[in-house]
Formats: sequence, structure tokens, C-alpha cells
Amino acid sequence: MVTQPLRLKLAALQGDGRLPLEPRRPGRGPHPTMVPEEGAVGIRDLGFAWDDEREIFVLRDDIQLSELGLSPGAFEFSRLGAVSAAVPPEGARLLLFDLETTGLQRGAGTVPFLYGWGWLEGSLLHLEQWLLPQLGGEERLVEAALHQLKAAELLVTYNGGSYDLPLLRSRMVMSGVDRAWPATPHLDLLPVVRRLFRHRLERCTLRAAEVELLHLKREGDLPGREAPERFWQFLRSGDALPLAAVVRHNREDVISLLRLLDHVVRHLGVDDPDPTDWLSLGRFAEARGHLEKAHVSYRRAEELSPAPLDRAGALRRARLLRRQNRPTEAYAAWTSIWERWHDPEAAEAMCVDLEHRQADPASALELAKWAFRETPVGWDQRFARRIWRLEGRVGGLPQRPGPGVDRPWAAWLPGGASYQAWLALRGPDRGRRERRLTAVG
Repeated sequence: MVTQPLRLKLAALQGDGRLPLEPRRPGRGPHPTMVPEEGAVGIRDLGFAWDDEREIFVLRDDIQLSELGLSPGAFEFSRLGAVSAAVPPEGARLLLFDLETTGLQRGAGTVPFLYGWGWLEGSLLHLEQWLLPQLGGEERLVEAALHQLKAAELLVTYNGGSYDLPLLRSRMVMSGVDRAWPATPHLDLLPVVRRLFRHRLERCTLRAAEVELLHLKREGDLPGREAPERFWQFLRSGDALPLAAVVRHNREDVISLLRLLDHVVRHLGVDDPDPTDWLSLGRFAEARGHLEKAHVSYRRAEELSPAPLDRAGALRRARLLRRQNRPTEAYAAWTSIWERWHDPEAAEAMCVDLEHRQADPASALELAKWAFRETPVGWDQRFARRIWRLEGRVGGLPQRPGPGVDRPWAAWLPGGASYQAWLALRGPDRGRRERRLTAVG
């Protein structure tokens, strides 16, 4: 039997925005920290102060954007709209968010113990970090986090869509917080970085993006994988000193979100990027629906990018022209690709155009035979089938290939010694083909 409290918790886990706010229980007083006195002193030694209103430990800091080499104008929502359709056309409250947790999984045993936040006010970056002093006392942290998300007009994370936010939702259920999930627009920078820069990065982690894209290297930074053990050490001993490195790491992660967002915005607006970037810029523009901009980027990739990006850009442009039903331009693009690289996809597209749009099956057959001799294993089967069909359309009967054809697939053409093997490749059509051959004979 599913009780009403369980139904509410399941709905919260699924992200139902219509959940009612649970009324406060009568006589509910301040939330106990459940921290030994020496532990609380250690937390305060790290710079954390007790926030009476939210009943959590908070560490605050403010940084001038000029100290980071950033400008407030870079983060206007009108400019951020170039990065993602999730960005609202107008707004001012941009919120950065990053979690440190007791593990890398999202199961019930993974608990966020350090929340990192950042938001802008004019030329000032406000930073807040919230620390969980002891397991079992995270209800106030979760409630404060939901309030923080609700007050924002745009949330920026790195892999937050797959990790941070789903984990926070699960903690709502585990801690008994029955609140509506905020419908805050979310910009996850990880998919953006993958689409734009994965040709440069061996790994698309935030640390790799810092080093390879922002040219920053943290000195003495704690690897993120060591953060859980520092927290467990704090819980066992009450000594908060091991958490100092985790707090610094989380702070730098939040600042890096802002730096990376600035880098992406500037990258999308540059007129003369690195030649290796034209293909990814075209793919990004195409995904956003900016098709003419995608055409320009693909053309630049074809002309300026090194191999194999030049060929990939040319293929993307030809496919886009075909999808847009611009056959004349598409045929010219495919022809250029075939002449430059002898790409089998280009030859196949040209054969289709010659046969069906230009009504010239003889030229299509000639091109198919040429492509059959040039294309790698895996494509020759497709051209063998096309040759068989076009020979039947042009001459009435298929002809066995002449001597000197050394491709193994040539023997699988109809009329060859392996005709039955070729029929097997036809799958469901083999019966119709057999009947046709019998009627012709």
C-alpha cells in the first residue's frame, strides 16, 4: 500500500513541481547542529559562521571580477543566449553551483557535504560555501539549497544535469523535505564543452578544461577524488583541518565555472578561431538551428582545417544541404568531396541524384562501378547491389564483371559464381529478386 507521505516522496524524486509545502510541526525549534564543541570550533577556524536564519554553517567571500580578468558585460543574458536555448532572454540573477560529496555515485549512500555557490552583483562575485557538520542533519541544507535555486533566474553547473541536481533531488526525499522543485533554467557547461572542444581535450573534466582552454593550473590543489576521505576523517576525529583543502578546491571549482562560461561566450563570438575549431562551431550552430551560420563554419572547416576535420566539415555541409532540400547545391558539394577525397558517401549520394533527379541512370552506373573499385571494405557491398540494379535498368540484363577485377565482392554480383551468397545479403528482398531473375531468363 502506497501511503500519502510515500507518494509525495516518490513525486519529489521524479521532479513533480506541484508538491505542497509541508507545514512546520508545532513546537519545532532550532535545528541542533549535533557537532561536538571542538568540531564546531574547528569549523569556525576554517572561516565558517553559523547562520541563525538558515541554521547552517556558511563561509562567505567577495571577489571583484576585475581580479579574475572578467567583465560584468560578458554575463548579460542577451549574450549568454548564444550558449544555450535554456538561457532566458532577460534576467540578472546568474547562480553558479557545485557540490562536494561522499562519493561519485548518486545512490542513497552518497551525501553532499559541501555546497558551493556564486552569483554576480554588478562587478562583484559573491561566494558562499555551506558545510554539513554531521551526517543526518542535512534537512536545513537541502531547504536552503531549494530556496537558493528558486531565487535564481539561471543556474550554471558542470555536469549538474547528470549529477549535482539529481543528487540534490534524492536528498530531498531522504531528508524528508517535501517542497516543489524549482523550475530554474539550467545551463550545464559539460555538454557545451564536449560539443565545442572535445577535439582538443583528452578528457572533458572541469580540470582538463581549466588547463587546456583557460591555461590555468592550480597549485597544491586537492584532487576531487580525495575529498570524500577528508570528510570521513573529519567525522571520525572532529578535526576540521583536513577539510581546508576541500573547501579551497570547491571554491576554485565555482570560480572556474564563471571563467569557463566567459571563455565559451567569447569563443562563440570570435571571427577568426583556431582552424581546428570550425567543425565544432558548425555543429554547435546546426544544433541551435542557426543553419546559415553552420554552412559558413562547415565551409571554413573544409577550406582551413587540417585533416580529417576538413573532410568532416565538407560532409556535414553536404548532408545539411540535402536535408534542406537544396539538391543542386548538395550535388555540387558531393561532387567536390568525391573529386578531392574519393569519399564513398559522396559517390553514393551522387549516384542517387544522377538516377532519380537528373534521370541519368547510365552515368549513375558508370560512377557506381568507379566507386566500387575505389571504396573500402564495407561500402563495396552497397555499390555491388547498386551496380546490379542499374545494369538491369540500363541494359535489361546484369553483366558479370570482366576479368581483372580483384575485389572479392565482385564475385558476389549477380551472374557471378557466388550469386546465392549475394541473394542472402538481400534479406527480405531475395524472393522478389529470384522471381525477377527467373522471369528475365
